[in-house]
Amino acid sequence: MRQRTMEHYQSGRSSTESHLDLVGLGVLTVLESLHGANGPEFRQAVDGDADAILQIMSGAFAREPGTQKYERDRSRLREEIDTHWVLSRRGEVVGALHTQVDEIQVGRTTITKVDVGEVCVYPSCQSEGLGTILMQRLVDQLKADGHTLSRLGGYRRFYERFGWAPFPRGSVEFPLQGLTSRSGFTDPVPFLDRVDEDVHIRPYDGKRDAEACERLYRAFNEGRTGARPTRSFGAGTGNPWQVVHEQEGEVRAYVFANQNDPPFGRLSSAVSISDAACDPAWTAPLGESLRYLLRQAAVSGAESVRARLPLDPTLYDLYRDASCGFIPSLWQSSEGGNMLQILSLRRLLEGIAPELAARAKTAGLPCTDVTLRLQDETVGIVWNGKSVFVGDASRDPVELGQDGLMKLILGLLPAEQVVSRDRTDASILRTLFPVQPTATGVWG
Repeated sequence: MRQRTMEHYQSGRSSTESHLDLVGLGVLTVLESLHGANGPEFRQAVDGDADAILQIMSGAFAREPGTQKYERDRSRLREEIDTHWVLSRRGEVVGALHTQVDEIQVGRTTITKVDVGEVCVYPSCQSEGLGTILMQRLVDQLKADGHTLSRLGGYRRFYERFGWAPFPRGSVEFPLQGLTSRSGFTDPVPFLDRVDEDVHIRPYDGKRDAEACERLYRAFNEGRTGARPTRSFGAGTGNPWQVVHEQEGEVRAYVFANQNDPPFGRLSSAVSISDAACDPAWTAPLGESLRYLLRQAAVSGAESVRARLPLDPTLYDLYRDASCGFIPSLWQSSEGGNMLQILSLRRLLEGIAPELAARAKTAGLPCTDVTLRLQDETVGIVWNGKSVFVGDASRDPVELGQDGLMKLILGLLPAEQVVSRDRTDASILRTLFPVQPTATGVWG
């Protein structure tokens, strides 16, 4: 049988599925019946599966032994085998995937998110519907384990059938050329040069700076929707793309960037910024650090820098003054890309209920209720003046798609752009889900 990469498999239906022209549990039932009584088993991977998984990943993704990605896969399988799941048939592993549980803030509450990746079927076993069984079993497992949200990157036509929906990636883009008043182009190297500021900037040193950077991260992202609650900082040192701003012996800000390998595109710039933070009461050191790294990127030949920085209007003046210009972006790709799935509307709302109550109290919202419907799940939200309760529906529901609801929850759009303006529910949702200075990176 001709071997095909998983990319080819995911870009369309297998021949078996195209013939059946069924989706979801219907096609799953038929596919399992075709595989017989001893059909595929979905389970968490164990140490003895590592070599088989590595072989499948190598074949499906064309990762040759000795390459960086192959060695990364082998190391992760050795150290984190329990984050992998396999599909086995007659005792042989024929499919696999990787999951990673993460946390994401919604205001001062935290929900879990499961990232799914490295979905692959052994090349010689493709076109047999095994990918469908693998993904449906995963969704069932995630729901049974009580998870709230899942994210992956992949081809829409494959993953939409299992509940994931396209969702934009958020970022701030810094073009390293900008129009001047004379309709020419700014040379970013001299334009961003600040010798007096550069004396405060040095490479990150994990032994000296890790604790200070952790404090800055917590302060900068306290209550910030879209951010992780905490993050750790490694012991590395000497990376010229990871810098801190130090003044009078105190670290005031940090900016961590990466120099990437080609090919470059809209979502893969030659230099990208993965994280940055400062004391929110004194943001100038962040601007100086950002300006320094953007200049270094220009010197290296980068035409733009894509940054995982907050979509925070209170920081937009800083972004502008530290750069040649910037573009806040919600990039939505078409054929494939970032995708989210709400695994349980009720659990999601229960997880953020304390934050919704705090918002209602701050806004002086009168006692009220609103009902939301997402696909086949209908849930009521009741505000009694003290607490928010999540329970059964009590009125006609507001119909929402996953894209619109997640944009509300992440504070990316005002309620009036998601819900019809003539609904009284819109004002309630505007209070419960206001636009936020949202962090980027964790959700897409």
